[in-house]
Amino acid sequence: MNRLLSVLFLLTTFLPAHAQQTVIDTLHWSATRRLQLSDFRSPTQPGLGGSEFYYQIAYEAKPIGFRSAPAIEAFCLMFRNLSWVSETARNERTLAYNQVLFDLVEIHTRQMKAKLIALGADRNFKQQAKQIEYLTNSELGSEVNRFRAETGGGDDLATLQRWQQQVVQRLYETPDVQTIYRASKVGYGFFAGGGGAVPIGPVAQSLNPQAGIAFGLDVAIGRTLLLIHPTLYNGTIRSGFSHQNLTWETGMRVSSTLLEAGLGHITYDSPRARLIPYFGYRLLELSPRNRDDERYKTHSLLNHAPAAGLLFDLKFGSNARRDDRSDDSFWFVRTKISYSPMLNGKPFSGGLLNLQIGIGGFGRMRKVNYRSERTVIPLSGNGI
Repeated sequence: MNRLLSVLFLLTTFLPAHAQQTVIDTLHWSATRRLQLSDFRSPTQPGLGGSEFYYQIAYEAKPIGFRSAPAIEAFCLMFRNLSWVSETARNERTLAYNQVLFDLVEIHTRQMKAKLIALGADRNFKQQAKQIEYLTNSELGSEVNRFRAETGGGDDLATLQRWQQQVVQRLYETPDVQTIYRASKVGYGFFAGGGGAVPIGPVAQSLNPQAGIAFGLDVAIGRTLLLIHPTLYNGTIRSGFSHQNLTWETGMRVSSTLLEAGLGHITYDSPRARLIPYFGYRLLELSPRNRDDERYKTHSLLNHAPAAGLLFDLKFGSNARRDDRSDDSFWFVRTKISYSPMLNGKPFSGGLLNLQIGIGGFGRMRKVNYRSERTVIPLSGNGI
């Protein structure tokens, strides 16, 4: 070849300035999709022969949970928009030379990922990871320089073929560690909003409709949810009544604490919506809002009964499932409707219709496993 083929590690500090001039076009290393001349997309440099190959090693550590080892991803990239091949070097030997370089980068990327995984939940993970990344680039740079020197920049065909065979063998001996995400069965959600309780039947003669704020906590195991939903309502007594020798006067302002606890099941779940019918138990405590009035300090009314309802969550944002994410989460607008009867008829009979709307979120952490895969790259004859 007319000149030594150059292999430059693209420093991350250089990328932002260059990105202002051109769009970054990258190619991930692949065992099945080998380099092609069309991957070298930068204009040929005037007066220069040979080729130039830009690459980068990168990693990402995704947090999984408190005091848990992060999920590790590592990448071996070629910058196609910066790499070029001169007109006089557009041949199979140039491709083979640059492919060996790309394969060397992949080998060191795999070794780096294995070291990062071995760190586990190290308290000094960030510092250790930076040191591993630095040493990896240093070792890679040294081996690239040795490869360039021994092959004469690709001019020594026999040495290039020997390197090609050795690198293919090393790719097989250095497993490709795949990061596998599995959704946890356990998930957590919450919501907050407002709503109202509408008396149904005879109880409507004693109580006016009430309004207030609603909260909710959801704990999921698989598709089954444990629901704990407290609600704080305010209203007035429509018609006075007596209960346990205490008089509740017409027009009295009252507060209602409504607590629903139950089990629900996700019967429908899509990227945009989910439907959850549930069945549980409801506790209602009615008390005067004016607790400073001596007449009402002992007033309190408890009522409990079964409850059944339906939750409809309308998801928003980008909720498409992604296998490369360390969590599976989304935001939603929730509409809730439930009904509970007044069973004992003292002092009420009938039922309560509970309507709520609010905003919430739900997520499941994902478990991370790693699977090692051998890479087999066939070579014809002596290679090249």
